Amino acid sequence: MAKPSFKRNAPKKEVAKKILIACEGKYTEPLYLKAIKQDLRLSTVKITILPHDGTDPLSVVNKVLDKRQDVKREGTWEKEDLAWAVFDGDEHIQKDPNNWYQAIQKAKKENVRLAVTNPSIEFWFLVHFQDYSANIAPDKAEKLLKKHIPNYDKSGCYYPELLNNARTNNAIARAKDLDNLAKQNKLPEYANPCCSGISQLVDMLLGMGN
Repeated sequence: MAKPSFKRNAPKKEVAKKILIACEGKYTEPLYLKAIKQDLRLSTVKITILPHDGTDPLSVVNKVLDKRQDVKREGTWEKEDLAWAVFDGDEHIQKDPNNWYQAIQKAKKENVRLAVTNPSIEFWFLVHFQDYSANIAPDKAEKLLKKHIPNYDKSGCYYPELLNNARTNNAIARAKDLDNLAKQNKLPEYANPCCSGISQLVDMLLGMGN
């Protein structure tokens, strides 16, 4: 007969918070956010970057809402859990304004947080290295970014080697300044240039690591 064991099992760390993130981009944004997730190694926060699906803003919002509904059916969604949608701004506003405004309104109604990268994720990466407050097209943002990351490619991942914490803190500060400037100038919501949504998401994630 085996002797009884009085050794205590190590307590399991329960997930205290869940974060769902749906991205428009197939490579750049998911790779970047997954790298942050891996670097943080959070044991009490479950971050799920959803597989790429639709590319228009409304599809991205619907993607994260569908996943949130699945989690709610499982009975594991709590009031402190968060749903985020990540997509570009300028191109969608011009190409299909109806889709854009539907996505914005639905996200607000359904309590989905928006990380709008305006005009593109490359602008968010750019302000890791320099100040920039004028209107800028996506192709110019990428061209300027390549002065700092010469081999930049959308399918590459540059966190944390080049987009390290010190530079990320600078980018967050610059994004806040841009957001305040947009408000002072009474520009429309998510006006160009503005990257406060993605900066808020990254700032929140890094704060959890601290």
